[in-house]
Amino acid sequence: MAEFLSIALLLLGVIALCQPFAMPIFSFGLHLLFWGWLGLNIFSHRKPVR
Repeated sequence: MAEFLSIALLLLGVIALCQPFAMPIFSFGLHLLFWGWLGLNIFSHRKPVR
């Protein structure tokens, strides 16, 4: 579930970087990309709980 959230953050970050309307959304997109990338790296390397 956390991996899906990280992927969603990455996608939202890319969308925010591609929009041409508002600079604050563009700047926030960089933060979304960073946190999505960090979360994906952490949660994709964890062992699944059984």
